[in-house]
Amino acid sequence: MDDNKNSPPNRSYHRPIWDDDGTFHYKVVAQPKDKNHISVCLKPPSKVIPVIFIPGVMGSNLKSGDKKVWQFSFSSLKKWPLAGPQKRKQLLDPKTTIVDDSGEILNDSVDGKKFPSRRARGWGSAFYMSYGEALDRLQYLLSDDDILMDNYFREIQLQTARQRFIGVRIGDEPQEQVLSEEEVAHGHKFLFPLHVFGYNWLQSNADSAALLGEYIRKVLSTYHGRLAVNKVILITHSMGGLVARYYSENMGGQDSILGIVHGVMPDLGSPAAYRRMKIGERGVTGMIIGDSAEKLMPVLAQSPGPLQLLPGMAYGPGWLKINSKETQLSLPVANPYEEIYLNKTAWWRLCEQDLLLDDTRAEWNKYEKTISNVVKKFIEKLNGKYHPLTWLFYGASKSNPSDGFLTWEERIPKSVKEAQRCRENAGNPFELSPLRAHELISSASPGDGTVPITSVRTSSSRIQGVLATDVDHEGAYAVDPVDRSRSVYSDLSDALVFTVRSVVKIVQQVPAP
Repeated sequence: MDDNKNSPPNRSYHRPIWDDDGTFHYKVVAQPKDKNHISVCLKPPSKVIPVIFIPGVMGSNLKSGDKKVWQFSFSSLKKWPLAGPQKRKQLLDPKTTIVDDSGEILNDSVDGKKFPSRRARGWGSAFYMSYGEALDRLQYLLSDDDILMDNYFREIQLQTARQRFIGVRIGDEPQEQVLSEEEVAHGHKFLFPLHVFGYNWLQSNADSAALLGEYIRKVLSTYHGRLAVNKVILITHSMGGLVARYYSENMGGQDSILGIVHGVMPDLGSPAAYRRMKIGERGVTGMIIGDSAEKLMPVLAQSPGPLQLLPGMAYGPGWLKINSKETQLSLPVANPYEEIYLNKTAWWRLCEQDLLLDDTRAEWNKYEKTISNVVKKFIEKLNGKYHPLTWLFYGASKSNPSDGFLTWEERIPKSVKEAQRCRENAGNPFELSPLRAHELISSASPGDGTVPITSVRTSSSRIQGVLATDVDHEGAYAVDPVDRSRSVYSDLSDALVFTVRSVVKIVQQVPAP
């Protein structure tokens, strides 16, 4: 029942009541004619512009059959710390895994009947630890028009989040595009249901891009008759940006996309992909996905998606340095594929055949074909291509040291065990490995902890707005700011503010309903 205590005696305001099909009605009690009573039915925005969030690598839940393989749950994660290389290779196989949409969802029913449930919109496919709270807050910020309706029932008028952003500068470069009152008012004329496109991040991003096209068509059909325009807005995280761009620019998907907002996208690739392959992942994530080459290399060698994060030709030369008494190299000189990724003999090569398990010769041949026919083609075909309405933010902080380049530094092994590696194809099973006499050292360049600023291109004429900020790669869409004292709002990260502002900018091209 509506609370009309702040209304004039002869006037009442009534909220819309949403129905299952996305339409709405009102419940109004008839009044005697002699009272001259006026019932005002508050009209909400009704035209829909769907927004689709695309996670990054390791950001979508996976399963094999009925078995949870990758999900933020005890049953899924408990197996990983003790899993050996063979088990990891078996579980994380792009040919046997599919997306799992049964993951945890924050506030699943909070949107009511205005939109399909959050589970129906794919939220359960997103890795909860990385995105659970961020998705909830993003949907709230894109649905803040409810505050305008609530103002009819309160004495103190409150601003929506988007109204709070009017005229606010957050450090955009090279020239910041602040929001105007008119732009925000226009944005409030539409509804923005947030969907999630979960994908198998182990498979080629080109395959995921094709599936994205199917998903976009499915989402648009969901709102048939309610659409403001037959297009969606994409918001991406990390590798999800590559998926979005590939569909948009190489698969004819541009006409179904209104605009794209990218977060911490490794545009030119990142040396971190090489480091991950050679020595495993760091920190807590490493305990799960693999903290050594022995654990992680067999998985990555069979997984085109993570390999497509490697630096391409556009990254430039010299990002891998070999610094020893006998060798001084700066690679690649010209071609990273031939010099590093397909190199079969040098100890600093990307892939080590003896670690691939099973039939190592056959596994190497598969890997070689993947690099030549899948990885290289994807990276180089995507180079420099963006949707015409692109906004992006990236990490540019020294507090998040990143692998702008990597250096193998020679050192004396701390122990005989450290200096030895058993190689199946070696004449002497205890052959001294030069790898164990070298330490891989990061340049600690400014970035987000994974993607260095050297991996980010900001000069394309198609990129309409850019934000350099202090974000952690995995937590790029974190709700809270890294430094409250230096943020625009103490309760919102600059990245989230920029994302919402970019969405408002994108919708300016859609005529008012």
